[in-house]
Amino acid sequence: MLTKPEYGWTEFQLDGTFSFRLSYLDDIALQWLDQAIHGLETRLPFCVKGFMEPGRLLCVVSYYNCHIILERDGRELLSEEYIGHQYSHTSMLQFCQNLYQDVFNHLEEWIMFENDNFEKDELEKRRTLFINQLARLKELILEREIDFSELNDFF
Repeated sequence: MLTKPEYGWTEFQLDGTFSFRLSYLDDIALQWLDQAIHGLETRLPFCVKGFMEPGRLLCVVSYYNCHIILERDGRELLSEEYIGHQYSHTSMLQFCQNLYQDVFNHLEEWIMFENDNFEKDELEKRRTLFINQLARLKELILEREIDFSELNDFF
């Protein structure tokens, strides 16, 4: 879903969608972990975002689908030509599992994604924050697996 960050960029792609380059202007991993944790805690859809330089990406993560909305940076009145929409049959649980794996697999690169010149103490604070967020997300994923499997059986 998210590629290994390099030079302040990562690629984001869900099944059935295009690939989108997102920049360091958003601290993607930490912000997305926060949103995913909140979504699983509350069992409510959530939204993550990324800056494409130019343009913005919004991904609304619902229960069984994700909706990707692309929009320009300007303040012009929205119309079909200024907005794009794609969707993926990726569930909230799948999105969170993918996010966990992608951040966990490239943890050091994500810690440095926003700024590669952190002071040592600030770097350790970020590392601790990432480790704690990943642990909480993993815990919630394990707790919520039953919620999604039972609903799948219902439909």
